[in-house]
Amino acid sequence: MNTAPNIHYYKCDITSPSTISNVASQIRTEVGTPTILINNAGVCRGKTLLSASEKDVRFTFDVNTLAHYWTAKEFVPSMAEKNHGMVVTVASYAAFVTVPNMVDYASSKAAALSFHEGITAELNTVYNAPKVRTIVVIQGHTKTPLFTGFHNDSPFLVPTLEVETVAEEIVKKVLGGNSGQVIVPGFGVTLTWLRGMPSWYQNRLRSKGVNIMQKWNGRQVIDVEKHYEDKEKEKEGSESE
Repeated sequence: MNTAPNIHYYKCDITSPSTISNVASQIRTEVGTPTILINNAGVCRGKTLLSASEKDVRFTFDVNTLAHYWTAKEFVPSMAEKNHGMVVTVASYAAFVTVPNMVDYASSKAAALSFHEGITAELNTVYNAPKVRTIVVIQGHTKTPLFTGFHNDSPFLVPTLEVETVAEEIVKKVLGGNSGQVIVPGFGVTLTWLRGMPSWYQNRLRSKGVNIMQKWNGRQVIDVEKHYEDKEKEKEGSESE
């Protein structure tokens, strides 16, 4: 991989806390202690609640939610100790509203949003580190291979985003040096009101999205079933030793 000399790349299985810990130690030794953590990795399986396997659901939460906890445990302690740093959590519009065929994805993003809210409160109180800033990113449909085939049924109010647009908004917020949220497109602020609306209206809006994921065929980078079978074998091998 050809990059600038001040860019470092480390391959890491973020579904494994022990692997994250090992890579984090390597980063601290070879590069230094990070002061900005951006949890951006995300996956989507695009299945209904009943058709998704146990491993499908586990993988979604391992990457979209639990990895935030494991990376925070590695890098936030030094930030809290120095009262300096930043944690960026990339969530989604799906944190506010879910539709058929993405129940696990939306649930994982709602959990990521709660993670952001909770770590913000703890940094300000429990750890007495208010200068460790926190940012949450709530973005709409973005043109990535992960969401190939996604149907945007509201292109006027919620235009599909380019990757560069989202990245630029995140960088601008990080460089601003303050805690807060990034909601793009801006229409997404209206979704925060959804849970306060009558239940019949909420149900109607979610049901209206039944066609959004019907032709979805987003990129999958690993064989999920094999991934967890291999992890089970590794665990059994370690226990035997």
